[in-house]
Amino acid sequence: MKKGVSIPINTLVMLAVAIIVLLAAVAWFMGAFAPTAQESSLKQKFDSSCMTWTMNNCNETMDGDDDVPESTCGAYNKLMYNTVSDTGCDHDTVAKACGCSEPYGTMRP
Repeated sequence: MKKGVSIPINTLVMLAVAIIVLLAAVAWFMGAFAPTAQESSLKQKFDSSCMTWTMNNCNETMDGDDDVPESTCGAYNKLMYNTVSDTGCDHDTVAKACGCSEPYGTMRP
């Protein structure tokens, strides 16, 4: 004869899943999955620095070289890598992130 009450494995699994879902819901409403204010600020800086650059469809800088403007490059590096790099940026990568269409330097239709 068995003494005591046994809990089926299915009940334990369902209880564990329910607790995980409850914790995820609490974390969601507490803002754990939302971007931080710093991330939002970095995104805003990147968007504003892209704006003038994209008006000419990511045209080269005024001196004719194929560099990304310093403000856009700095904002991109800070946003993506959380660092300010002195090495510059890849023109194609930043142009795509800014929403420019190829061929770069031509006006949009």
